[in-house]
Amino acid sequence: MFTWMQVAQTNKELSIAERGQITSRFNAAIANLGSPSVDVRLGGIYALERIMHDSARDQPTVISVLSAYAREHAHATKKPPPVLDDEPPARADIQAVMTVLSHRRPDLDQRLPIDLSHTSLRGVQLFGDPDQIPFRGMDLTEADLGGAFLYNLDLQEASLTGANLSGASLIGSRLDRAYLDGADFRKADLTESNFDEANLSAANLTGAFFCTGVLVDNKVVGRRQCASLTNAYLTDAILTDTDLVGVDLTGATFCPDPSSPVDTAEKCANLARAFLSGVNLKGVYLSGANLKGADFAGANLTGANLTAANLNGANLTGADLTAANLNGADLTGADLTGAAIAAASFEGAKLEGVRGMSQSS
Repeated sequence: MFTWMQVAQTNKELSIAERGQITSRFNAAIANLGSPSVDVRLGGIYALERIMHDSARDQPTVISVLSAYAREHAHATKKPPPVLDDEPPARADIQAVMTVLSHRRPDLDQRLPIDLSHTSLRGVQLFGDPDQIPFRGMDLTEADLGGAFLYNLDLQEASLTGANLSGASLIGSRLDRAYLDGADFRKADLTESNFDEANLSAANLTGAFFCTGVLVDNKVVGRRQCASLTNAYLTDAILTDTDLVGVDLTGATFCPDPSSPVDTAEKCANLARAFLSGVNLKGVYLSGANLKGADFAGANLTGANLTAANLNGANLTGADLTAANLNGADLTGADLTGAAIAAASFEGAKLEGVRGMSQSS
């Protein structure tokens, strides 16, 4: 009994001494973060990483400190500058913060969300290969991620409302059920990423890459696995000139539900000149949508609601429009050569200059 009491007392003293050492190291690291020298600040950041690995109970505190450091030292501007072709890498200290956060064990977060809202993370590079970097539920509201390279991140249920991701590479990442409303994805590479049930309302996806491949005779060949937008919410989103060929759009919502009791100011997604050839849009609701010049060649539009839609100059060659509703739609100059239009309705539609109607009917 006496020996056991001695051992217990020794262990208690060792634990107290260890906690004292951790506290001293923590205070020294915090002091380094306030240094005007970037080298000293980097030392403080990596000292906190070591503390996080040595003391699991201190991980939430370290996360809070590093997140606050990034928000304070790299505050995002309200109007981020355009991404350059040779966008410079992120600042060394901000890159270090993101690297340290990506190396943590998420099961020790004690449910503390990482808050990097309104933070400039331009040019940050994170490679989650082979495992996904655990950033689930992260708050990146109105963060600036322009030109960032983010490979294989877990951003499920994360908030990126109003975030700038123009020119960013977000390859192989999970953004299921993420809040992406109003986000800027112009010319972003979203190849192989999942946006299942994500909220992309009012997001700007102009020229975004959902699949990559080699361009031969103005046609993309050798495509890699495309992004998934199943059950995604895309009302008021801008998809002009966007290539959606090969993207899984099953259950995606492009227009507000007219039967919803909730009054909304949202409009249909803008799909002008979008590439949707061969895409499965069976039963899609696109009433009043801007589909001017869109390419629907070979697309499945069976039972689609296209009432009052702007299909001026659209390519519908070989499309399946069986039982589709095109009442009041503007089909001026559209090409329906080889399209299946059995049981389709064109009441009140503008059909001036439509090609292929006689053959398809």
